Amino acid sequence: MKKQLTIAAFISALFTALAGAADLDNAKYFAIDESSIRIEALDDRGGTLPGSGPVINPPIPGSNQLPKPPNGPVINPPADPGAPTGPTVGDTINNIDQIVNLAQKIWDIIKANAPVVNIAVNYANAVPYGTTHWTQLQGWSKPMTKKYAFSMKNGFGSEVVKVLYQVHWVPNGNLQGKGKFLTGVTVEPISVTAAWGYTVDLLAQVPDSTIANVGTHEDPVASMQVQLNWKVSTAFKVIEQKAIYYVQGDGLLQEIGTPFQRDIEIKAQEDLDNVAKKLENVKFD
Repeated sequence: MKKQLTIAAFISALFTALAGAADLDNAKYFAIDESSIRIEALDDRGGTLPGSGPVINPPIPGSNQLPKPPNGPVINPPADPGAPTGPTVGDTINNIDQIVNLAQKIWDIIKANAPVVNIAVNYANAVPYGTTHWTQLQGWSKPMTKKYAFSMKNGFGSEVVKVLYQVHWVPNGNLQGKGKFLTGVTVEPISVTAAWGYTVDLLAQVPDSTIANVGTHEDPVASMQVQLNWKVSTAFKVIEQKAIYYVQGDGLLQEIGTPFQRDIEIKAQEDLDNVAKKLENVKFD
């Protein structure tokens, strides 16, 4: 009897130890290593990224393929009889430095690991107050894009999330030869890879407070901030952070925020290490 109790106690202790080890493994699997979070700009040469498969670029609509206003490009269409008169063409020219977003301010990009954005509809713009649609402007440049890879690892050092996406914008629109404005500003997912138990959500937001004129009253240059809010969820933890893209009407795009700064610091350290190696090989006579 004692022998049976001893064997039972041993088996119970063994299962308890195995269960404890499994719990520790699960906790490590679902633990996100925040120091591993990266947002890296990619070059435009195409090809593949290590471990990510081919980068496939879906067709991007040009400025003439985005949605048209219902009645065609008419600046300040006439009001109904008796209705208050809206701004005239002259008012629009006189207030050309008052820049507004006529399109969307917030939209989903990825929802529960699935791309949901439609870049023909989900985009922001920055155009003069008084216009009713971006097609009333002229001189638009071809669409510009910049690709990025967003990734993170778990407690085992395994990559558990990788999202390839591109920022899309159309700059240099002008009103009767004046100004540089923006349209088609959006974030487009290219591919989403998430390990089992990991859920990725991305949302884009363009607050009105970030839309500004960085030019002059007579020749304005539109600017805006596209805030990319991402959330990664597991059974153990939810992490939310924000990456910010600053875009100008003359075509400039800059990254703002911690993930980008971390990459800058890493690159700077790599450059210092390379210089140090070169100095070690220098021979003095």
